Amino acid sequence: MGAGVLPAGSTPDGVWGGASAEAPPPRPRLRELLRRHLREERVERWAREVSAGPHGAGSGRGRALAQSVLSALAGAGLSRAWSRPQPLPLPVRGAVTLRWVGPGGEELERLPLDPEAFCAWSAPGTATGGLVYAHYGRPQDVAELRARGVSLRGHLALLRLGRGSPAQQVSAMFGAGAAGVLLYRDPRDTAGPGGGPGLGGGTAPTLQVQGCRGGRGLGRGLWGILGGGSRSDAPPQVQEGAGDPFSRGFPSFRGHAPPGPPPGVPPIPAHPLSAATAARLLRSLEPPLAPPRWGVPGGSLRFRPRPGGRRLQLRVGAGTRPGTLTSVFGALRGRLEPDCYIIVGAQRDSLGPGAAASGVGTALLLELARFFAAIGREGFQLRRTLLFVSWDGAEFGHLGATEWLEGYPDLLHTKVAAYISLDRAVLGADRFVVRTSPTLVPLIESALEQVESPNEGGKSLLEQLTRPGRGWESDVIRPLAPDSGAFPFTAAAGVPALELGFDEAVGGTGGSRAALGTPEDTLSRLGARLRGRLPAVTRAVAAVAAQLLLRLGHDPRLPLEPAAIGDALVRQLAPLQARGLSLQCLSSARGGVVRAAAALRRDMSGSDGSNERLNRGFNARLMAAEASLLSPFVSPLVSPFRHVLLGQGGHTLAALVAELGTAQGTPGDSTGTPGDSVGTPGDSVGTPGDSTGTPGDSTAAHRDTAGTPGDSVGTPGDRVGTLGDSVQLRLALLAWTLRGTAGALAGDSGDIGDIGGGLGDSGDCGDMGGAGDGWGGLGDIGRGLGDTGGGLGDSGDRWGYGDSWEQGGPGDTRGDLGDTQGDLGDTRGRGGPW
Repeated sequence: MGAGVLPAGSTPDGVWGGASAEAPPPRPRLRELLRRHLREERVERWAREVSAGPHGAGSGRGRALAQSVLSALAGAGLSRAWSRPQPLPLPVRGAVTLRWVGPGGEELERLPLDPEAFCAWSAPGTATGGLVYAHYGRPQDVAELRARGVSLRGHLALLRLGRGSPAQQVSAMFGAGAAGVLLYRDPRDTAGPGGGPGLGGGTAPTLQVQGCRGGRGLGRGLWGILGGGSRSDAPPQVQEGAGDPFSRGFPSFRGHAPPGPPPGVPPIPAHPLSAATAARLLRSLEPPLAPPRWGVPGGSLRFRPRPGGRRLQLRVGAGTRPGTLTSVFGALRGRLEPDCYIIVGAQRDSLGPGAAASGVGTALLLELARFFAAIGREGFQLRRTLLFVSWDGAEFGHLGATEWLEGYPDLLHTKVAAYISLDRAVLGADRFVVRTSPTLVPLIESALEQVESPNEGGKSLLEQLTRPGRGWESDVIRPLAPDSGAFPFTAAAGVPALELGFDEAVGGTGGSRAALGTPEDTLSRLGARLRGRLPAVTRAVAAVAAQLLLRLGHDPRLPLEPAAIGDALVRQLAPLQARGLSLQCLSSARGGVVRAAAALRRDMSGSDGSNERLNRGFNARLMAAEASLLSPFVSPLVSPFRHVLLGQGGHTLAALVAELGTAQGTPGDSTGTPGDSVGTPGDSVGTPGDSTGTPGDSTAAHRDTAGTPGDSVGTPGDRVGTLGDSVQLRLALLAWTLRGTAGALAGDSGDIGDIGGGLGDSGDCGDMGGAGDGWGGLGDIGRGLGDTGGGLGDSGDRWGYGDSWEQGGPGDTRGDLGDTQGDLGDTRGRGGPW
């Protein structure tokens, strides 16, 4: 039996009720419908058509493919199908050269470059100097270099891809003083099944470093942490992101970019290399030797120019061109709540053939649209409207999706109950992974229980994924990542969202993922890597998505779990509790959220499930809870990803937890490197009374940051007050945000009252002490930064946001699990770029 829903009798059938226009079909009937309407051959045909060749954003073939998708949605029997043009500036590859030059700048040798690959949104410029191999460019890698007396300042950095995003890596190198960045995929990370050949030796991936932007937010960021804070042009924080970088936080209305590079992008050139060119550069390196676990061919770390000798020069001519994206929409109108939407979306564009990047996801989207239209014709119509969307511009930072949602900043979370992303739904066959906001986890479990594993016949996916002695969530559930198509929906718009699919086995960092953005992302290569399992795996993903959409689209009460928000708060606060810190304001606010969620569950369980008025009221509270986690105290123009649990920036809980742990560490050991303290009193960014230059009005004035981006808590270089002042203010604002969440769950967000004790005096967030005693009432932990109590860096904590650099991999035998045990610099997760 192929992968799909489980055979009849596997689960009770009475849950769904009878088949009618107001109730889903019984489960045996539902299984039969899925088997009949979800057709593997149609999925393969569409995946093959989409990946027949490159179809980049705004390209001629991209527009033709958009028309084909529009015709398919219109012909599927949906209520309506339409397309939406969006003028935007699109990044282009300019002239790029990499060469050895003599002391007078004369060319000695030109190195080969992939003519198609480039770093989208990279700053143009020329970098000339020596070369340093910096492994993945993580904080602990920089620390290793310094321990060996190797400096990046003024040199080009050669980085191996595979840990964190290119945006993180370029940002880290700018913070460490590098003049330019070269990135490559190690051949060991791209090997095929059984150690077969991976990417061609001359192939390099196209990358996007658009996330390397700065915002003048509420906390010190990466550059200061890495010891680059003395650079006057260094923004105080870096955030990965999505959308048009020239119109951050609001929709773009023109296709032309203003002069200059995208705002906030580090002003150093970056470019991807093929493995063959990287190997030539590695052979030029000299001692000192790299740590053995880095697996550097030849073992050396740097090339240092000698007087009158040769130097390496990278020249990047990056830029933009006027473009128009075309996203395609198809709506299947709901019968009872047509004004409430469930959105399922997939990336359509790709700079290469894009079989894994966009082909399979687009095929699944169209097949799901056909399925739900077909069962509607057979007598079943959903309560809520399903919106199927084929997004353009995803290769350059999910431009189409982000620009669309930015157009509805105050409306989307009141109309959209959930978003499901089918991007990169099949990269492997070994692991099923769901990146999600916490409130959707119980629904995911229910769906996995109903779908048969494509790997173990007769077992459900849930049974396959559950191992003795540990819960299924630890292997399946991950937080939304900034490069996910679902991320902006939750982090910027406050909509519960998830991205699901099969991935490669742990330890296989390359393969299909390594081929993304290259000419080698073909359907034949993907099929070979899955060893004939592609149809069964694709069908399983479609069945899981169908189960999720059925529940979200038809359950009278939305299947969102309010208690999950309180659980996530407890997990993120665990590192502080492990250190003995007790912050009354956050504990009080968390308690209010937990009690409000429990009260909502009691109200729902004790009420009439057929009362439509009550159900709509409960659903409004469930939807408002996620949106209330968007901090009202930061401007979306400065920090678009305002979600305090899943977003990015100094306002997030993870950022504050990391900073409090940093301040408690041994002075001068903030990233495990001597001399890099960030806990020095007097080195923060403004004071509570200086949020907009009006003393004594910090909280009220701070709400009004939109008019003056970057001036929410003073400006970089305005070293007024103490670090305690900055943290105290952000703790208070975070606590007020969480009190709003409790109010939303209680259905009274306008008057949140006294839930869980008074916040009142900002001293409830801890007596921050004076300049001589920088952390006063927070206690003296007396432990170094490297030891955070295990909370942030523990990969088993799926909501701890511990390690955004991923884990393990060929050539790095310790992996990130070994590295994060003693390095908070790699555990910042969603709080900052780490």
